[in-house]
Amino acid sequence: MKIHYLHSIKSRMTVGFLAVNLMSLALALSIASHLFNNVAANDFMRLSGDVASRFNYDMDSYIERLMESTAGIAASPEVQAYLKKENSSVEETEAIESELQKFAATDRPELAGMFLMSKQSRMISIFSYYYSQSGFYSNEPWFSLPFQSAPQIIPTHYTNYPDQTKYAVFSVVLPIYDIDTIEIIGRLVLDIIPKRVIETFGKVGVGERGYPLVVSSDDIVVYHPNDTYVGKPRSKTPLSSIRLAADASAAYKQAWGGESWLVSVNQSNRMKWNIVSIVPSSEMEAGLKAVRNAIYASFFIVTLIIMAAVPLLTHQFVKRITGLKNMMARVSRGDLRVRAKIEKRQDEFQYLHLGFNNMVSRLQQLLDEVYELQMKEMRLELRQKEALIHALQNQINPHLLYNTLGIIKSMAFFENVPKIELMARNLADVYRYTARFEQEEVTLRQELDIMTKYFEIIHLRFPATFNCSVLIHTRFHDCLCMKLTLQPIVENAVKYAIEPHGGDGTIIVSAFEDGEALVIEIADNGKGIDEAQLEEIHRMLEQATSIRHEDAVPHPHRSLGLANVHARLVLKYGEKYGIRIDSFIGKGTVVSVRIPLRTDKPIQLRGNESEIVNLDKAP
Repeated sequence: MKIHYLHSIKSRMTVGFLAVNLMSLALALSIASHLFNNVAANDFMRLSGDVASRFNYDMDSYIERLMESTAGIAASPEVQAYLKKENSSVEETEAIESELQKFAATDRPELAGMFLMSKQSRMISIFSYYYSQSGFYSNEPWFSLPFQSAPQIIPTHYTNYPDQTKYAVFSVVLPIYDIDTIEIIGRLVLDIIPKRVIETFGKVGVGERGYPLVVSSDDIVVYHPNDTYVGKPRSKTPLSSIRLAADASAAYKQAWGGESWLVSVNQSNRMKWNIVSIVPSSEMEAGLKAVRNAIYASFFIVTLIIMAAVPLLTHQFVKRITGLKNMMARVSRGDLRVRAKIEKRQDEFQYLHLGFNNMVSRLQQLLDEVYELQMKEMRLELRQKEALIHALQNQINPHLLYNTLGIIKSMAFFENVPKIELMARNLADVYRYTARFEQEEVTLRQELDIMTKYFEIIHLRFPATFNCSVLIHTRFHDCLCMKLTLQPIVENAVKYAIEPHGGDGTIIVSAFEDGEALVIEIADNGKGIDEAQLEEIHRMLEQATSIRHEDAVPHPHRSLGLANVHARLVLKYGEKYGIRIDSFIGKGTVVSVRIPLRTDKPIQLRGNESEIVNLDKAP
């Protein structure tokens, strides 16, 4: 049967060490019991140390509990307000006094006095409103203490309260902080009767006739089984003849009351009191040798058990750590294929192995992503370089064409052939616009101007049959777009929809707002695109969208085609922008260009239809 609550390594190791300690203790107690009857319980050396340790522990615990129990008083709104004000009303003072009295009356018989003191020396005591005047307590040793951030403990002294019984007390001074600024604004003082505190620790005996007593650093009896000694200087009691040695490392013999006694002195950690244990020497000497032999034998046996058992217990723990360390060393050398073995045990190492495997897998994923990003960046740089080379090639010596077109325009003017003059001028403007690469973005107005000149050329070619309309709201004319976005699309429409029908056809250019985007549509009434060819065009656009494919780099023969325009828009504005093509067999084709709706000027509000510019060039 499996014990499910031992899945945790911590639990298993705890149970293992506990079992070893219990076995050792049982064996040691068995040997000690065999060698002497209850000698260990009467061992003065051990008991005196135990008494001192217990006293220190109990006293420290009492101080800590006292601090915790008073934290609520210090943080209460009434106390905080009182300590921050310069003056307080009688009602406010009496309310805080009532809270202090309730605290002192709640099973606190050891409190001789309790005081709340501000940094301006205003005070509230547990006695009454009248006795809350600071002048009554100016002789108390805690009254003139500087305000410190750490709790302070004043050794045993006698109280000097007005009209109150005098007690031998020690004082605990607790700082009070402003809960908003964490600055010290006052302190809480508790005068505590030591005897009543020590009595709550329980009765502690040292042998049959021995007992402990507590003496303050200024030699006042703090605790003694005989109440008549408590609160008096030791020199005024029969205890004055007991010599208290400063060295607490060992017990010593001393004659007192006509008998030899063993005396041990330990000092408390916090109170700086002397904890004195005394016991008649005759009670200890009888079993001293047997106790020593029992301790030696027990120590030797326990040592052997620990030396034999602990390595066996820790081996299982250490070997799994070593395995994990070796796997991490392999990862540090670049081996990301290593994986930790996943076992059925649901302990901390299981979670470490799972975390290690997840870490290595994530590291491999990140390395792959970095590699992909590097390849993506290299392809992007290659694409940009090819585009730059192509742009430079287009700029090689365009002046010959400009000059030739200028000569043709001049000759047409002198020969009075206006159509040739118009065609030459428009062709020169279109070519000059396409050959300039100093601007990456232009306004939609500039794109429309060049497109209009191109339409005029087509009208000269097909004057009787070709129709075109540009229906774009003037508020969109200042929108920015990539240069040569519309021209290649219009040229495709003329090439595949107008020219095959001898110039008989119509092209309509329109635009509308779609959220944060501007959609420009170029529609024609040609024969449309068959399904296979349309699918090929869509595939080409998808490849142009992703720079992970080498085909995404536009080929020179279609550098101004749809793929080129689409790729440039995606690279510039992101994948949600670009070109979309819809075609209907026998009816025509619509090319939609989606670009961000942005401009160097504020976009005007929607106007009426009269603001739409219709550039119908039909004769």
